[in-house]
Amino acid sequence: MSGAAAGGFPQAMEACATLSVISIGILVVYLLLSATYNLLLHPLHDIPGPRLCAISRMPWWIANYHGDQVSYLCALHDQYGPVVRYGPNDLSYSNGDAWKDIYGYERGRKENPKQEKTYLPPFNGVKNMVTANEQDHARVRRIFSPAFSDRALKKQEPLFQKYMHLLVGNLKKSSGEQVDLVDLFNFTIFDIMGDLTLGQPLGLLENNKYTPWVTAIFSSIKVLGIIQFIEYYPALSALWKLLEPRSIYDMKMNHWNHTKDRVDARLARGSTQPDVWNLCVPDDEKGQAGLSLKEMHSNAEIMMLAGTETTASALSGLFYTLLTHPAEMERAKAEVRAAFASGRDMTLESMGGLKYLHACISEAMRVYPRCRPDSPVLSPKAATWFWGDGFPKVSTNVVVMQAAAYRSPEGWKDPGRYVPERWLGGGSAGEYRDDRRDWHQPFSFGPRNCLGQNLAWHEMRLVAASILFHFDVELCEHETGDWFDQKSYMAWERRPLICRVKYVGQ
Repeated sequence: MSGAAAGGFPQAMEACATLSVISIGILVVYLLLSATYNLLLHPLHDIPGPRLCAISRMPWWIANYHGDQVSYLCALHDQYGPVVRYGPNDLSYSNGDAWKDIYGYERGRKENPKQEKTYLPPFNGVKNMVTANEQDHARVRRIFSPAFSDRALKKQEPLFQKYMHLLVGNLKKSSGEQVDLVDLFNFTIFDIMGDLTLGQPLGLLENNKYTPWVTAIFSSIKVLGIIQFIEYYPALSALWKLLEPRSIYDMKMNHWNHTKDRVDARLARGSTQPDVWNLCVPDDEKGQAGLSLKEMHSNAEIMMLAGTETTASALSGLFYTLLTHPAEMERAKAEVRAAFASGRDMTLESMGGLKYLHACISEAMRVYPRCRPDSPVLSPKAATWFWGDGFPKVSTNVVVMQAAAYRSPEGWKDPGRYVPERWLGGGSAGEYRDDRRDWHQPFSFGPRNCLGQNLAWHEMRLVAASILFHFDVELCEHETGDWFDQKSYMAWERRPLICRVKYVGQ
């Protein structure tokens, strides 16, 4: 190395060191200025919430990572009130009057746009009903709606009865023994949705065990929350695409291929059964009014995810609340057993007469709601109902936190109690007549509410009535403990619900 080159090397190193110090200094100044702006000058600066949340979204992400998102946001609402700033541009509402403004529809006004960064993209890159824009969502929903109408579901009566027979048969074999109702509800709902959506049974109830595919779905709950964090930040998302572990990629690909291959097989063989695909034809047959094959794939995937875990969770919550409230359990059981002479009399139509059971389910979905806040939207107008003087013109993520809204004393008398009577005209003394039952939107609200809510109600009533009619169920408290003490990720991490069942010979 020449003397000139050797002498230049220290100078180059010194220049690099100086540049590094300057870069770090600029970053520190930027972070300080950004924090100062978010705390003192940001259009949302006067909205209640922790000061750290005003500076960064990291407290929310940390709670999300640890499975504490429900307890975290509920605690913020308990401390700060019905509107909380939980990130620099993020507001959570526990006042149910916000449903209409955030998620509702008004003639002459477009729906509030989705916050794209909070949605996980489908594996094939083609947007599904949840991630689609306003126009495509309306088109896809219009195509699928007939398949989830009461009229269409009644045509599926033999399918529902088939799985009720399997469910009751499984429990009869375990009469007098301990069973995990969480597993049984998962088996039942996944089997039904597999038949409806993929055109073939999954065999969970028949084999009394999970398939590797369903096991992978539940195992991915924690991972999906991490991926959502990565996708929220474009730089991280780009880096993740380069460095994503092969195991995670393979998990996503295997799940996708399982769904895709079964949809393709169902379309190839055809069917006379009134399943969802008989109402959907590819573009080349029906033009733009139909669905492309790739849209069928992406929508089948979201239906298998959104239409299974949520319903199974609601059933789990229903039975835990009934098992820990003996009087309500006895009344629900008496109603079901008085209504039917045999299990064959239980039809989708006859389930509508079980008013008390319906109330029990509604109340269970209030005390044990879906764990995640409803999908955030970007809305400069969503808070005018509360702030009155207008909402700052700033890109703001706004959500309704169901768990906080359903436990708010502003909307409910005795919000911490399980009281099915509040759904039956307020109870014998009418003490619950002022409850804000319009705040209760377990299937969300507006043009993007859950398309499958009719199906979910039929499934919950049929499963609950079938068990209550045929069995006495007793909670094994020592094995179960406080079942509501759960972590919340993309879904509740449900613990085993261990019970002893006794067949009563109906």
